[in-house]
Amino acid sequence: MKAIINHQPVSYQIEGESSPPDNRVLLATSIDLTAGTAWASAGYTVADFLPANAQQQLVDGLAELVREALRETGLPVAADFPVSDYHKLIGDDTNRHLAVINITKQYPQDRLPVPAALLEARVSALCGRPVHSLNPYDNARIFHLRIVRPGRSDNNPLHRDVWLPNYDNCINIYVPVAGSTPNSSLTLIPGSHWWPESQTERTLGGALYNGAAYNVPGVKETTEVLELIRPNPDFAEVLLFSPYLLHGGAINLNQDATRISLEMRFWQA
Repeated sequence: MKAIINHQPVSYQIEGESSPPDNRVLLATSIDLTAGTAWASAGYTVADFLPANAQQQLVDGLAELVREALRETGLPVAADFPVSDYHKLIGDDTNRHLAVINITKQYPQDRLPVPAALLEARVSALCGRPVHSLNPYDNARIFHLRIVRPGRSDNNPLHRDVWLPNYDNCINIYVPVAGSTPNSSLTLIPGSHWWPESQTERTLGGALYNGAAYNVPGVKETTEVLELIRPNPDFAEVLLFSPYLLHGGAINLNQDATRISLEMRFWQA
C-alpha cells in the first residue's frame, strides 16, 4: 500500500485476512465528541494543554515512569537519564524492549503525575462539553505510554481505534513526552473519521506490519493514495483527535531520538 506523509511518499507492508466489505460510516451511529467544534470537519486539533507548572510536572513524571520500567527490567538508569535515548540503552535487545512495553502499555490513572481531573477539565473545554476518562464499557480508568524507537516498527499500523472493542464514542489525546518532532509525531488523515469503511480494505483481526505483529486491525489497501500529516504538537500542547480518524502507521524518522507520548481516552460525562 502506498501513502504520502507530509508530501513524502511511503509504502506499507500489511498482512492479514481481510475484513468483509462494509459500506457503513461508523461515526454516523456513534457519539461524535468533535461535533459543534471549529475542528469537527478535520477531526483533530492542536491546542495548549495544561498550565505550565502542571504540564512540566506531567511530562517529568511520565518520563520517570519510563525510567522505572527500564529499571524493572534490570537496567541501571540514572534519575537524569534522558528518555529520548531509550533506544541507545535498549539496543537490539527485543526481549527487554517488550518487557518495558508490557509495563508502559497500560497504567491505572492513579499513576498519572497530575490529577486526571486536570486533563478532563481541559479536554472538556476543547470539546465544548463535559467528558471524563472513565471507559463506560469496562469501567476502567487507564492511560498508555507509547514508545517508538527511531527506524523501528514500533508504531501501530494505520487504523481506527474503534476497530478495537470498547473504544466507541470517545476522544483521544496525544501528549508529547520526549522525541516528538515533525519526523516522528503521530500521523493521521484529516477528515477520515467520516469515511465509509469501504474506502479502505482492512484486516479482520490483528495485522502483521512490516514483519511485526499487532493486535489492532490495519489498513491493507485503498482506492487511492492516502495523504497523511503529522500535526506535531509541541511540549506545551495536546493533539486531540477522534478515534474514528485513520491514524498511526508511520515510523519514527528521527535520526537519534526515541519518541514517547501519553495516550489517553475520554467519554461524554
